Amino acid sequence: MSVSTMLERVGRATLAAAVFAALTSGSVAFADPQPTTTPTPVPDAAHWTAYGFDVIAPASMWPMLVLLHTLHFDWELTSAAQRLTPLVWSDLPTGVFGQYDRSINVVRLSNVLLSSGVEARTAFLAHELTHLNDDVNGRLADGSSAGCYAAEVRAFENEANFWIMLFGPQGKQLPDPIEARENTRMWAFVGNPHFVDLVLQTTPSYIRQCGFEQ
Repeated sequence: MSVSTMLERVGRATLAAAVFAALTSGSVAFADPQPTTTPTPVPDAAHWTAYGFDVIAPASMWPMLVLLHTLHFDWELTSAAQRLTPLVWSDLPTGVFGQYDRSINVVRLSNVLLSSGVEARTAFLAHELTHLNDDVNGRLADGSSAGCYAAEVRAFENEANFWIMLFGPQGKQLPDPIEARENTRMWAFVGNPHFVDLVLQTTPSYIRQCGFEQ
């Protein structure tokens, strides 16, 4: 990327700077470039087996899985069942609400999400299961910067589309802080993949994750 292109991108990003933190914090996509199909052991792991699926997840997550099915996100549930990927609650770093760890085949959601409603928890799960689906279908294999950003764009778009399917273009009314974040993402990201890409490529955490696109 040329210096002039970088400066132009930074100039365009200035307009969006005020909302970057709300839009992008809360997700670490893939912790290792080498996936494994061996499930992470989960103490007392329960299996959700409704609607013909078999997903490893605690009972506290089952309403979230039902909500994904209700909104026709079965393709995500299929990936979790196919790869036998455990879904777990975890103490994640501050500001990180979800993580798909390819190295040990697990999706983690932050315990902080337990303070919000089932809809917000499920939105973050939809984001992380997008990464899992990408991995199952070989879209994370090349390890390139462009591929990394494209994967994040898909995940944020799916998260935002999930939210608008639930609450419509006005978003959740009387939201808590986490739900307000989802409203902001929805307003900014639905139908705007180029803006999602701009946000990601000018946000330090994603630059560290994906690098500069060549």
